[in-house]
Amino acid sequence: MKAQFDQNLLSSFYLWLENRLLKSDTKAYLTGLENNFRYVDFDDIPTDMVGYQGEYRQLVADYDVDVVNSGFFVGNAFITGDSSANGSVYTDYNNGRILFPSASGTGLSVSGTYSVQAVNTYISHDDDLEFLVHSDFIENGQDSPYFYNETGILDKGSYFLPACFVSLASSENEEFSFGGEENTQSRVRVMVLTKDSYILDSVISRLRDTVREKVTHVPYEDFPYAYSYSVKDFPYTYTGIVGDQGDSPLCSYIDRVTASKVVSEALREKLNKDFSIAFLDFDLSTYRFPRS
Repeated sequence: MKAQFDQNLLSSFYLWLENRLLKSDTKAYLTGLENNFRYVDFDDIPTDMVGYQGEYRQLVADYDVDVVNSGFFVGNAFITGDSSANGSVYTDYNNGRILFPSASGTGLSVSGTYSVQAVNTYISHDDDLEFLVHSDFIENGQDSPYFYNETGILDKGSYFLPACFVSLASSENEEFSFGGEENTQSRVRVMVLTKDSYILDSVISRLRDTVREKVTHVPYEDFPYAYSYSVKDFPYTYTGIVGDQGDSPLCSYIDRVTASKVVSEALREKLNKDFSIAFLDFDLSTYRFPRS
C-alpha cells in the first residue's frame, strides 16, 4: 500500500525535529568522541553482512554540523562513509554500527572519532503508557555514555536517553475553501525522557519556541535513511533534502506548542522508573487537497 498523508507527516516531522536539535541555536550533539567498534553476531542483518558495534548510538548523519562524520578507520586506513564508494560498507547511524560484506570477516580493527547526538530521537507508534511501562531505557552516564554492552537481550531493544519520542496523537480535516481545499489539523506529540533536568528544561524551552515555524513535507519514498539507517545519498543534509522539494513544497505550520511536565500519579505508579518526563504537543495545520 502506498504511503499516506499521516506517514508522510510523521516521518517529515521526525526529520525536522532531528535537525532542529542539531541547529546552531541548540547544538544537542557531542563532538570528538573516540569510538571503537567490535564484531557482534547480530540477528537483524542479512547473512551476507557482518556487523561491528560502536560505543555510541545515534551518530550524527547530517553534514550541517561543526564536525561531520565523514568515515572511519580500518586499522590505519581511512574509509569514507559513502557506501557507494567504499565497497558497500554501510554506517547504521541510528544504532551506531558499521555493516561490512561478510567477506570482510570478523577480525577487523574498526575505529573513528565521531559526533554523537546528545538527545536521541525515535518514532513511536505505541500508546504513551504502554510504551513507558514495557520499554527498557538506558540513560547517558550509566557505565559509559550510550555504551552498547552485549550482556543480555535488554541491550538490543533498549532506548538510549536523553531522548525525544515522536508520535501522531490525532488529526482531522476541516473545510477551508471552495474547490476541495481542506486544513488537516494534526497533533504531533513529543515525549521527552531523561534523568537530566537541565536537558529536559532546555529541550522544552527550545521546542516550545518553534511555534509558527513550518515543517516541510518530505515524501515517504524520499526519506533519507535506507537500509539499517544508512543514508541513501552521502553526504546527507536536511537543508539539502528540503531544497530538493522545490519552490512550493507541501508544508505544515506549527500553530501552537503546549509543554507540560505534569505526570499523573497513576502513570508514575505504573512507570516505577526514576526518569523525568515532559510532553510537548505540536498543533499543525496543513492546507491540502486530499481528494485531488
